[in-house]
Amino acid sequence: MTGHVEQVTIEEEMLEERVSIVESAQKAAVNAFRAGIGAADIARGEVLTLLEKTQKDVGEILDRFIARGEELESEGRKRIEETIETRRKQVDERVKETSSELDRRIETILHTMNVPTKADIDDLTKKINSLTRKVNDLAKQATK
Repeated sequence: MTGHVEQVTIEEEMLEERVSIVESAQKAAVNAFRAGIGAADIARGEVLTLLEKTQKDVGEILDRFIARGEELESEGRKRIEETIETRRKQVDERVKETSSELDRRIETILHTMNVPTKADIDDLTKKINSLTRKVNDLAKQATK
């Protein structure tokens, strides 16, 4: 019987060792599970913090882009307006030059053809009006 008691004792010790191993494995599994949950929660918090910072950074960058875009738009409009004004002045000056040159050429052609100019006609009109007044004055004096 002692052999049997020894065998039971050995089996009990083996059973206790197995139970101890199973309990250790369970404890390790529970700790691994808890570590995973904890790591996931910490990672979630870090990701949220990173996202908030990224959103803020993106917002600031976007604001800078918009401000710079507005500056460039304003500068572009100013340059376009300056260019248009410069071109308008150049066109106006060219039109005046062309008009003056055209008037001069027409006057030369009319003079060559002995066609009286408006100034010639205005001058003759003044002289005729003056002579008409004098003739009327003389006619009034003659009838008196």
